[in-house]
Amino acid sequence: MAALGLKLVTMADVAKSKNKQIGKVAEVLVLENPMLNDIPYMPMNEGTRHVEDIRSGLPAVYYRKANEAIPASKTTTEERTFSAAHFESKSQMDTKVASRGGQNMIAYNRWNQAQGHIQAHAIEHANLTIYGSPFSSNRKTPGFFDIYSTLSAAEPTSQQIVDAGGVGSNNCSILLVHWGERSVFGVYPVGTQSGLKRTDRSPNNTEIQITGVDSNGDPGTFWGFEEQFEIDHGLVVKDYRQAVRIANIDVTMLKSGVGAADLIDLFITAAYKIHTAQNGAGCWYVNRTIEAFLHKQTLTKVGAGAGITYDNYQGQRTLMFLGRPVRRSDVLLNTEAQVV
Repeated sequence: MAALGLKLVTMADVAKSKNKQIGKVAEVLVLENPMLNDIPYMPMNEGTRHVEDIRSGLPAVYYRKANEAIPASKTTTEERTFSAAHFESKSQMDTKVASRGGQNMIAYNRWNQAQGHIQAHAIEHANLTIYGSPFSSNRKTPGFFDIYSTLSAAEPTSQQIVDAGGVGSNNCSILLVHWGERSVFGVYPVGTQSGLKRTDRSPNNTEIQITGVDSNGDPGTFWGFEEQFEIDHGLVVKDYRQAVRIANIDVTMLKSGVGAADLIDLFITAAYKIHTAQNGAGCWYVNRTIEAFLHKQTLTKVGAGAGITYDNYQGQRTLMFLGRPVRRSDVLLNTEAQVV
């Protein structure tokens, strides 16, 4: 039940922060997980859970004559509850390691170590957003491919899956999402924050005692620096019609060229499955295999790159298809099982 007109924040917004430390973290996150450029976030509307009224039916309308009454009608809704997952890591660095190159290198060496944690969190965040499933781990929240996971007509989301015809387990997918507060967005518990929270346990490079073990396995302590990294993330698919998965793209056939999927045709089919193009900001997500073959296939098509262009988007030259940016996400696998 998001408030209309609520300002949703993305990592692209955070990266522009006047706080240089926050901006640096956001930039590293976005480099590893470009989807963070696009996911709009809001705090959960009920503390540690988010509740949305999903419209399941429209009110009836009636033809009438003058002075003739009509019955009242109303929208039918279904209340759904969404949760968030939490994951974290901790960096501990011995003073001897942090001060290599001199005392003036401590801040640089600590930031270099922190970047590894930030990159790992960005990759895990992308994995959770796309492949997250409570069935694989009860601490995870559903990702896109857990929601758009079957071609069975009994599941409404099957209408939003385009079958590229691949079988076996060497398939990949393309994802199209129209992000927005009335379509698809991210949430985080009240009292936390969107994106990654970095807590420096050694502010101003103050050394602290860290517990460890010696070469014999006996407990002890050493002086060093510590910081903690945390992410809280939940995915709200308020209107499942505002996202599309192109599934079962056979990677082997793409590489051989024999029976290869027509990516341009698939992109166009997917684009027209979006219920309302004006509801949210649309983005495509592909892995580098698809990105390369999309480029190759456009060279054989006629008509201004068959819909492919390079435009200025958010201040950067970006690959576009049918007016939507195409983002590369390396977490999208080439080893997906056939969606049936």
